[in-house]
Amino acid sequence: MQHSQLCRLIDESLRPFTDQFAFCLTKETEKDLLIVLSQGMVVKVPVCNNKCSVGSHCDDHNCLTKIIGDLILLLLIESQYVQHLAGNILVAISNYIVASGGNWDEFMQSLCVCLELLISNALLHSLVRASTKALVSKHDSSGVIIALKSKLKNANWSSVACIIRVLRNILKRLKQDIDDQLLKVYLNSISYCLASVPWDSMDEVHVGQNGDAVRKFSEDAFRTKAVELESRIVFRGTLVQLFCSLLNQSGWMEAAGGALNKHPVICEISNLIPRLLAWCLCDGDSNNMCMSVYFRHKMLVWI
Repeated sequence: MQHSQLCRLIDESLRPFTDQFAFCLTKETEKDLLIVLSQGMVVKVPVCNNKCSVGSHCDDHNCLTKIIGDLILLLLIESQYVQHLAGNILVAISNYIVASGGNWDEFMQSLCVCLELLISNALLHSLVRASTKALVSKHDSSGVIIALKSKLKNANWSSVACIIRVLRNILKRLKQDIDDQLLKVYLNSISYCLASVPWDSMDEVHVGQNGDAVRKFSEDAFRTKAVELESRIVFRGTLVQLFCSLLNQSGWMEAAGGALNKHPVICEISNLIPRLLAWCLCDGDSNNMCMSVYFRHKMLVWI
């Protein structure tokens, strides 16, 4: 079974490193992992055509959950190179799933569950209130939550930005294929995910903890908060880019006679524009001003 082979490949490739994962690698370990990701795994991702046998639904689903969980875990490592390669592999696997002709729903559902979990845990780390509860995904019936929740407990805004970037790159690939059914599943998954995010708590993080508040901390705490502020800005940037791609796709589908402009995901984005503008208006730090102006420009273009 193709999924089982891919699952075994990834498991065997990453197993020497998983015991050492503290999300902060030594230079030597990072080098070894980068070699595995760039030379060992990417070139071996199976290339399928429509005649591929993808095995039983149950086995494929379990394999997909493990594959995605293992690769999403890499997004939590404090190495932009590891994150980049792991993201590329996830996009390559999405291409493989499309080519194999099966399990696309499960793949997108699992990715969106991971996004929800990453956001939930990033919120838990950012908010001061100890009583803040993690997001409970409505996808729980699939069993994905149980398999992935413990793996993603160290999520931060940088890892959230990584998976959003993966989702955007997958959308670009779908546009090339012009497959309405694949795009429909993608959009439904994204829409459902956006509707599940606790945006009120996100407001507290992105508006209530701006650069001015950071300066009140000690020097060490200042550095930590400054890094988090930077990662939140990167998160906003990737979110704006994803929304831009979705809205651009809307225009393309409308020209082709489609009805994407009426899809709930477009309504979700429209409802979020005021929040995103409020987040950008709170970035008063001169170092972030250019990025903030760029975000506001993009959102005004949407309007």
